[in-house]
Amino acid sequence: MRICILYGGVSKERKVSIASGKSIMDALRKDEKIFGYDFDGNYNNLLSAINDADLVFNALHGGDGEDGTMQKFLTNNNIRFTGSNYNASRNAMDKHAAKTLCLESKILTPNWLYYKKNIGLVSLEVEILRFYNKDIVIKPSDEGSSIGLSIIENFDSKNKHKRKMLDESISKCYKVSRNVLIEEYIDGRELTVGILGNKILPIVEIVPNNNYYDYECKYTKGMSSYIVPAKNISKTLESDIYNKAMQIYDLMGCRHYARIDFRLSKDNYPYFLEVNTLPGFTDTSLFPMAAKALGISYKNLLLKIIELAKK
Repeated sequence: MRICILYGGVSKERKVSIASGKSIMDALRKDEKIFGYDFDGNYNNLLSAINDADLVFNALHGGDGEDGTMQKFLTNNNIRFTGSNYNASRNAMDKHAAKTLCLESKILTPNWLYYKKNIGLVSLEVEILRFYNKDIVIKPSDEGSSIGLSIIENFDSKNKHKRKMLDESISKCYKVSRNVLIEEYIDGRELTVGILGNKILPIVEIVPNNNYYDYECKYTKGMSSYIVPAKNISKTLESDIYNKAMQIYDLMGCRHYARIDFRLSKDNYPYFLEVNTLPGFTDTSLFPMAAKALGISYKNLLLKIIELAKK
């Protein structure tokens, strides 16, 4: 079987994708007929390169690789690929759409505001009042890896310093996306749940060295600690988190594998944050870490995903 490892891309997550792609190729080189392709945004060249591939292992992160664009291209050209299809990828990458689907299904998610392309200052001034004296997260609605993310503590729109921080945070978002999400920060624990096919992986708790789990903590060795499986979670709560993760996985229409991120509040309520349809496969990535806790090696995890994609 001839397999193309597709990595790189032109999104803000290019470096992470290259790291994932190289790790995957290193692990599979001896067992599969593989070749890598560093995608530069040219679809004609990509099609020429993968036309004789039996399968594309999609290791792109962010942008076209994760928002459904690549998935639609591969589907239209009858090329089999790993990971979720166009609709699931599009819904999961758009945090506003994903949160809306969850809210409609009565799944807890932090209160939020969403602004597409333009923010009306008048409406913002009124709507932002709901976050008075609360911690808020400002982030792009359609980027991953915590790129463009900011947190403001004890927000008060009448406080000039806090208001300036909000403006600066929105400007930071605009550097990577025109779609902005302002969300209540849930004080508590950072949890994530991986799903492989129909198998739930152990809950991972992330303890960042910084105040929150930012890009640096995600991709720099030693900047976060990980507890697998997460401790001090009752069996009832664990079961609830697993059920919600699988419900969200099905709700989005995910396939093969995905990772669902939560914040667990101080009073032990899990709040849905986002779905990662193409979680990282670097040496600090959470999905392989969770699989390893179940005794699934990195290489066997990749082979399992390939098997799922062949069905």
